[in-house]
Formats: sequence, structure tokens, C-alpha cells
Amino acid sequence: MTKQYDVFISCYGSEEEELIHWFTFDAHNGELDKVGSTSGVKNPSFVTLNTSFNRLYAVSEVEKGETVSYEVDFLNTSLTEINRQSVHGNSPCYSEVKDGRFLFTTNYGQGNVTVQPLNGAGAIEGASDIQDYTEVAASLGVDSHPHAIRNIPGTNRYIVTDLGLNRLNVYEFDEDQAKLVFVEEILTGDRTGPRHISFHPTLSRVYVINELDSSILTYSYNEDGGSLRQIQKVKTIPDDYEGTNYCADIHVAPSGLFLYASNRGHHSIASFVISADGMLQPLENAPSGGEWPRSFAIVPDGKFLLVANEHTNQVNVMSIHEDGILSDTGKSYAVDRPVCVKIIARES
Repeated sequence: MTKQYDVFISCYGSEEEELIHWFTFDAHNGELDKVGSTSGVKNPSFVTLNTSFNRLYAVSEVEKGETVSYEVDFLNTSLTEINRQSVHGNSPCYSEVKDGRFLFTTNYGQGNVTVQPLNGAGAIEGASDIQDYTEVAASLGVDSHPHAIRNIPGTNRYIVTDLGLNRLNVYEFDEDQAKLVFVEEILTGDRTGPRHISFHPTLSRVYVINELDSSILTYSYNEDGGSLRQIQKVKTIPDDYEGTNYCADIHVAPSGLFLYASNRGHHSIASFVISADGMLQPLENAPSGGEWPRSFAIVPDGKFLLVANEHTNQVNVMSIHEDGILSDTGKSYAVDRPVCVKIIARES
């Protein structure tokens, strides 16, 4: 049996356009091959899959936001819509699936987070919980912009990044009630703008990328997901860079030896060595091969990185060398307004 890599790339655009693209990736030559596309959803700015890879979920980042479920047909390389539901929020931008039973979604424009149960067929049901931050935001004279929600591995706890409130909200998920129970809030600092999260595969470390001040925060935590404590802050851009920059995506390599982060403005992928204690040491900034690298994903073999350059309408393939250094393979694929890249590995 050999590994087959399937790549799903979603884009901004109208519901008449084909905006969720399905590629296969050849890890021998670093090439993408487009095998399908799907229309019917406006601005599917984020997609995710269940652990069985037979259901894909997309957000529709519009004023009256929705989540959409699809059946994934590998034989015919096609996506068939199952259903869609309101997220009771404006501009959903991130979703995460739990055990094929629940879908968590952050609504950037509304200032809330939605929990939706999934039935046995993978269809999305009505919201069982909505965590709203607008009242807190109003009391502070700012807007709430939750950008991501991630499960702390091996626990029933979740972290929500709020770019507007400059904080992390930590919850325990009550499966019986299908509700998030507030545990604590952690301030990240004024005008940091926490956006996305990545976890170390073996250490109790979580890395938070800040969109507004071009930095990464490293936190330690206990086995139960408690006692989050900031232990480091590093920059993602060179000290001598004077231009505007907005960080976007962040991922730890499967080996746990390296971390990568994208810079929109500097148009680069910042790389770091991860030491034995989980601390980050800057390695380099490699050009992303285009402009505005909003999203990227690391191929599970750890040898390639695929980056979506939104403003130049392309997806570039980069090689990851044994020392963590990135290099451009010269392979670039035209995709209009790409904003999310997801890669799965399966036996073929």
C-alpha cells in the first residue's frame, strides 16, 4: 500500500463559480493534478474534514453565514452536498470537527462561536450552543473577531482565538449538553490579534500566531489542557523590515522539529527550529513565491509545503529540506483567490 495525498483548496468568489478544488499531490515529483471542482457556495473560505475523510465541511463567509456538509466520493473524485445550516453569525472563517459528531465554527464578523451537532450521516443539525462575545466587546469599546477554535489534543478542552479582543478563551466541552463551558481567558497583549493555532505533536506546547504584531506566542499547558502559560514570544519578520505585514497561518511540521508561519505583506514563510523544550529559534524567511500567503499546508510526509498566495492567484509548491530550510520547487498552479489549503493522506 502506498500513500495517496488529496489536496482541497477553497477560494473566495460567487456561488456560481467552482470554488472548492480537489487535487492529488505526487510526493515523488512535487506536482499537483486537478481532479475535480465544486460550485454552489459563496466564499468557502475554510474547509475541514472528519477523521474518516468521508465528509467535508465548508464555511460560507457571508453576512448570513452558513456551514455546508459534503459527502466525499474518492472513486469519482467528487463532492456531493448533504445539507447546510445557519451559523447564526456573520462571516464564519474557521471550523473544526470533533469525533464526527460536532462542528465548531468561529464567526469573525459576528463575534460569536457556534456548536452544531452532526447526525450519523454527517449532516449538520441546528446550533446547540452559541458563545457570544459582543457584550464584552462593547464594554471595552472594541469589536470581537473570533478567528479559530482548536481542540487541545488528548483533552476535551478548546481554545478560541479572538483577534479583536486580543485574548484566548478556553472552554471545556460538555458532550452531554453539547455546550462549551467557559474555563478561563488569557490576554495576549494590546494589538496582537491572535489568529491561528498549532500544537506540537508530542510536547504540551501550543503556538499562537498574532496577525497584527507579526509574532508567535508559545504556551505550555498541563496534560489535562489546563494552566496555559506563555513562555516565549518571537517575531515572524526580520528586524529591518519596515513595511506593513499581517500574519496568517501557522503549522508545526509532522516531525515536531520545525514550525512555519506565513506573512502577508512581507510575502514570506517564516521557519523556526523547535528545541527539545518546545521553544522556537528563528531559522529563515523564505519568499512564498507570490503575494499574500493566506494559507498553507504541510504534506504529511514532511517534505513539501503548499502555499496559497491569495493576491497573485496561485498555489506554490515548496520543498522542505532535512534542516527545515524551504526552497521553491518552481512549480506553481493558477487558482483564483485561494484562501485555504487542506491535505489528507490515505492508503491507495
